[in-house]
Amino acid sequence: MAVPIPKAQTISQPYIVAKMLEAAAIAKSDRVLEIGAGSGYLAALAAKLGREVCALERHEALVQRARSRLRHLGCRNVDVRHGDGTAGWPEGGEFDVILVSAARAQTPAVLKAQLAPSGRLLIPLGDPTVYSG
Repeated sequence: MAVPIPKAQTISQPYIVAKMLEAAAIAKSDRVLEIGAGSGYLAALAAKLGREVCALERHEALVQRARSRLRHLGCRNVDVRHGDGTAGWPEGGEFDVILVSAARAQTPAVLKAQLAPSGRLLIPLGDPTVYSG
């Protein structure tokens, strides 16, 4: 089941996170962008698989908690920042994998633009109000 975290957010069910990571097929050389970092759970797992993880979270309080947790876990290849994930990573660049936690009606064009030519983008598409609390 989904696990509640502060700011009325949840960590996706562990089997959903596992399915996302399996579908993403993250390689050791991959640069990963995560939209919706929450607690840092998915970022920590992706950090063990890939070269670098850049994670965005819209709630500043969750950013601070995720940074602290990731430091404690020794995840040195993760950068968690406060920001609007639909605007992509502030510095731009290309990502081999982009993982989005929240449903969107359509894939934001900026995320498509930040995807490497052979990259993988996983995003739940549909009516966001159906999936939100």
